[in-house]
Amino acid sequence: MNAVARPPSRNRWLAVALVVSLAINAFFAGAIATDFLRVKPHQGSSEARAMRFELRWLEGRLAPEAIKQVEAAVASAQPKAVAHLDRLRSLRTELAALAAVATPDRAAIDAKLAEIRAEVQAMQTEAQAVTIDALLALPAEARATLAEPPTRP
Repeated sequence: MNAVARPPSRNRWLAVALVVSLAINAFFAGAIATDFLRVKPHQGSSEARAMRFELRWLEGRLAPEAIKQVEAAVASAQPKAVAHLDRLRSLRTELAALAAVATPDRAAIDAKLAEIRAEVQAMQTEAQAVTIDALLALPAEARATLAEPPTRP
């Protein structure tokens, strides 16, 4: 055998160029997808962002001034949401303590999970009631666009 090094063949260069090209394309496709799918940041606390969840389905369906009226009503219910979230944090801490013991009590864990689900349900019920009450307080003309599919920005 000949121990002299041969320059890489043309096929090898093409294969390397293809792999490099695919890597660059994947990078840019990922960057574009990340930018396109980025969630709009909202100012405020995590509690405010949690309350904002109830308003997302209205975006693109109502006029901006109508959305502001609904947001104001939902903001007035934020103290109750904060209380619910504080209670959920406490319940999750208790759940973690139950799960951390050497021999966990499955019945106690299931009971704690039921408490957590009940608290989430209560928070969601209150948020939805405030949102719907605010929507129904809007003039019929402002609510008419709710029946249409949302427009994308």
